[in-house]
Amino acid sequence: MRAEAKGERRGRGKAQNGREAAEFETDDMDERIIAALRQNGRIANRDLARDMGVNEATVRTRLRRLEEANMLRVVAMRDLSAMGFEYLAPVGVQVKGRSAAAVGEDLARIERVITVNVAIGTHDLEIQVVATSLSEMQELLTEVIAKVDGVARLFPSLALKVLKYNPEWAPL
Repeated sequence: MRAEAKGERRGRGKAQNGREAAEFETDDMDERIIAALRQNGRIANRDLARDMGVNEATVRTRLRRLEEANMLRVVAMRDLSAMGFEYLAPVGVQVKGRSAAAVGEDLARIERVITVNVAIGTHDLEIQVVATSLSEMQELLTEVIAKVDGVARLFPSLALKVLKYNPEWAPL
C-alpha cells in the first residue's frame, strides 16, 4: 500500500452509528487531526479546523467518528521525568502457588508499578517499575514486589537510556 511505503500509520475502525457498524479506514485528514491532537490535546475544534483549512463541523464529525470507533482517545498523560522518576526497570516475574493474573492484579495496585502484563515465555508476568532513586528502586524490588504473595522470582533490568517510548498507543 502507498501509505505503508511512506511510513504512515493508517488504521481501520468500525463507526458505531446506532445498531449498524460501518467499517472505515483513516485518511490524510484523520491522520492530520490525530497528529495535531498529539501536539496539543486541548486544542479547540474551532482552532484545529482553522489550522487545517476546513469547517469546524468537519473536524467535530471526524473526531466523533474516530472516538466512537475506539480509534482515538484524548487523555492527560504524566511526564515521568518531569515528576522526578529518573529510573525505569522492566522486570520479569515468575509466579508460583497462585495464578499469574491474581499476582498481576496485586502488583497493579502498587503505585510505582506502571505496567503489568501476563506473559508467555520465561516469565509469567512482565512489569515496569519507576523510581526516583536507586535506593527507592531497591526497596520496591526487594521489600515490596518480592514480598507479594505468589512472586517466586524477579528478573529486573535497569533502563540506562530509553531509545523509544511511544505513548501514542493506548494499551490493548
